[in-house]
Parts: sequence; structure tokens; C-alpha cells
Amino acid sequence: MDIKAYQQMMEALDLSTEEKLMILRKREEQCICPQCPNYKECNPEENELAFCSTGKSACIAEEKKCICPTCPLAAELGLNNTFYCTRGSEKQQMLLETLQVRKHWVR
Repeated sequence: MDIKAYQQMMEALDLSTEEKLMILRKREEQCICPQCPNYKECNPEENELAFCSTGKSACIAEEKKCICPTCPLAAELGLNNTFYCTRGSEKQQMLLETLQVRKHWVR
């Protein structure tokens, strides 16, 4: 993971709601989720985008082929995970990975 991009992403947590919405709108403009085979089953009226930032989809249940690694937004943010629509945002997946590692330490 690109540490600088990750640090910027974490700093964004301290922003106001309005500032966060502006960042999310920018990310949605860069988003390629609607081109993904997984997204095709989604209801277009849900208008779900930028799963790498927002987390799991409310309407995507099946993992087909993931195009997250080709996403310019994911590249710009230095993201490493995939299937954000079904597995959660980068932050959520990182937290789960950390908890799984920690679980092994406790044994």
C-alpha cells in the first residue's frame, strides 16, 4: 500500500461532513464500478458507487470478476484489496485482516 495515500485517506476522517461529501463526489466521478460484471445485477436506482470508499453494496451478492485493480481511483489511493462491493471498503478489509492476524497471536 502507498503509505502517503493511506495517510491522506486517514486524515480525511477528520474532515467535516460537507468536506467528506465533496471528496466522495470526486471519487464517484472517477469510479468504474458501473463497468464491472458484479455491478450489472445492481438496481441502477440505488446509485451505488466507489465501494472502495463507501463499503459493501446493498444489492450485489455474487462475486464474478473484479475490475478493482484496473480502477484509476484505487490506483490513485494506493489501495490493495479487491471486491469492495462484496467485502467492504479498503479500510474495512484492512481492519478485518488486522483482527484475523491478532486472533492468531492470542492463541
